[in-house]
Amino acid sequence: MTPPSASHRERKKARTRAALIEVSQRLFAEKGYSETTLEDISLEVDVRPQTLLRYFESKAHLALAPLTGALDELRHYLEDPARRTDTLTAWREYMRRESSELVAPTSEVISSYVHNLREFRRWGDRDPVLVAMASDIDRRLRELLASSLAHDRGVDPDDLHSTLVAALLVAGRLAVYERWLDREVDAGSLVEDQLAVIDYAVRSLPRRSAQRLLTVAEG
Repeated sequence: MTPPSASHRERKKARTRAALIEVSQRLFAEKGYSETTLEDISLEVDVRPQTLLRYFESKAHLALAPLTGALDELRHYLEDPARRTDTLTAWREYMRRESSELVAPTSEVISSYVHNLREFRRWGDRDPVLVAMASDIDRRLRELLASSLAHDRGVDPDDLHSTLVAALLVAGRLAVYERWLDREVDAGSLVEDQLAVIDYAVRSLPRRSAQRLLTVAEG
């Protein structure tokens, strides 16, 4: 028999990965994160638990797959040498799409994920692994944005101004989503609030303030 082509294998792997994310998010929403086992997920996707672990290191990695997938997509775009859009414009469009999708999901995966976000917040003893991993995703997002902002300006990757702007953007994004999860504001309000965070960051930390910041930091 002729071995399957590389493209066929890759498509099959992509389908399996997508199925694992879809099924896991649905089961987490239906049964709860703690009550759902890797065996439950594997059984529905018709793979062995060992196969699942070749795609995702742990249940926590699977639970946060929508977040890491979005981060990887943004990284791929921002680090593309052919990119012509500046970082703030790209981030603005990213936040517009992300906010709209969370409020009015176009897929069952995102719908289940939003449900899971609310459930995770209700746990009195939230899973420490999930908390640590979510925090690490925010750290990686800050570093990605800071590096991309610095690249736009032609300055060093550890440029203080770029780092502070990135930190404000990521912290603001999280604060707006926390508020939304509590109050369930409508799609228009969520998008407007996220874009307002970007405008605030630009106004509050203009590039001309960088030298003053450096002086303060060194003093």
